[in-house]
Amino acid sequence: MRVLALGAHPDDIELLCAGTLAHYANQGAHITAAVFTDGALGSGAPTPADTAALREAEARRAMAVLGAELIWLGLPDGFLYDTRETRTRTVDVLRRARPDLVFAHHPDDYHPDHQAASRVASAARLLAREPALTTGYPAVATVPPLFHLDTLAATHGAPDLWVDITATMPLKEAVLAEHRSQNAARRARKGSDFIDLARQQAARRGEQAGVRYAEAFTRAPAHPATTPADLTPPGITLPYRLAPEPRRGTALEHGPPATS
Repeated sequence: MRVLALGAHPDDIELLCAGTLAHYANQGAHITAAVFTDGALGSGAPTPADTAALREAEARRAMAVLGAELIWLGLPDGFLYDTRETRTRTVDVLRRARPDLVFAHHPDDYHPDHQAASRVASAARLLAREPALTTGYPAVATVPPLFHLDTLAATHGAPDLWVDITATMPLKEAVLAEHRSQNAARRARKGSDFIDLARQQAARRGEQAGVRYAEAFTRAPAHPATTPADLTPPGITLPYRLAPEPRRGTALEHGPPATS
């Protein structure tokens, strides 16, 4: 299995889906993480250029801990837009990664860069199949299913499903720990770091799903339709729970258990 996660900034993927990606990695899936922007508006270095270089190095260390391949697009932080160039570059990412499954930001995320990344991802997964659009890699044969990530501000309403990451939470925390400059800056501002933030988010989503820690996702509604079954192709298991349908009361459905 091949999984692609698209994030607007260094540490977005780690914050919002590293626990789920770890389940796939533990079962031998190939994980690709693509980061749109250079993170230059973050903290930790004297100049934006220095910050961007620092954050790329941190992202590469984080993905090495996760066992994922990193594609660094290096677009300007804070100025990500759905343009022809950005769509084309994202198509090339999809064709290079050739994923069976894509994770990307939710369109109703609070952050403008996240919103733009979501629009680009949705468009590029369709364009990647068009052979008339020439990029550095050949067109894919099928449009991969797309799941939208959670938002830290919970701006998108109730998720469709939760993945139990209790078993992979230590790895998620280890991955986030590699973003040292951002953790230090957040501790200075708020008295807690991104590991603390991720733990709080995972505990809140876990409480909703009846587990200790969870990550939440929403299926992309656009054609072609994405279904929960897309999470677990043959040979892959994942501990996920579906949101209850109104007519079925409050009980949560439970997906196949993970083997990791």
